[in-house]
Amino acid sequence: MQRRPNWIYVLGVLVLAFGLYLIVPDRNLCNSVNTIDQLEQKCVISYQGVEGKNALELLKSSHEIETQTFGEMGEFVTTIDGVKSPATHFWAFEINDKPAEVGAGVYQTKNDDTLSWKLQKIEL
Repeated sequence: MQRRPNWIYVLGVLVLAFGLYLIVPDRNLCNSVNTIDQLEQKCVISYQGVEGKNALELLKSSHEIETQTFGEMGEFVTTIDGVKSPATHFWAFEINDKPAEVGAGVYQTKNDDTLSWKLQKIEL
């Protein structure tokens, strides 16, 4: 029986590693050390709704957040998991991939809702 050269095994491991690199998503997309462009393109915080709970209390239960209160308009999310929105951006709240028409503290979620937060540039 003929023995295979070692370089074939090394090549196989390299091909496998490169393939895994291409298909495994980046698990640290919402890291505050990323640039604002990287955060805007890749950082999405998503979670499922729970009947009887509002979107803000669900976000608070699973992430570290900071908010700022604006009188009757309620709380605005300014920071999620250490990622603070710069003056040029804001944390946009979406319900089932559509911009929310009410604040997260007001919106009563449903079990089939997918809620998400993304950094968006303020367009004037």
